[in-house]
Amino acid sequence: MSDSKIENKYFKKAKRKASSILQNRDKLNHLLQISKDKLSDVNNIKLVDNIKIFARMIKAYSKGTYKDVPVKGILAIIAAIVYFAMPIDLIPDLIPVTGMIDDFAVVMWVYNQLQTEIEAFRVWESEVRETNG
Repeated sequence: MSDSKIENKYFKKAKRKASSILQNRDKLNHLLQISKDKLSDVNNIKLVDNIKIFARMIKAYSKGTYKDVPVKGILAIIAAIVYFAMPIDLIPDLIPVTGMIDDFAVVMWVYNQLQTEIEAFRVWESEVRETNG
């Protein structure tokens, strides 16, 4: 993952929370449920798709079925979902239309930083589906 960073205080806060969330299955499941619920109100297909792949990666990582992503990468993915799930961030989500712009930017930044790892996960995921048929 590149050293470039999105540096707003809300994403920094999300990064600090990510480590404790990864260590606690209940917190992790709660975060994933909140993000799933919030996705029902999102009209941006790219944002929805990226959050869904992030959620699948987190679930596989936490279950131990997929570990081919660095811890730093999985923490960035969790931080992006925390940021997405937080109701108050750089641009509050309650502001119509523009409220999700910063969420989209953070999610896309993390996605772009981890594109290689995400593509490897997609390959692994499709192989698992073929094997389990």
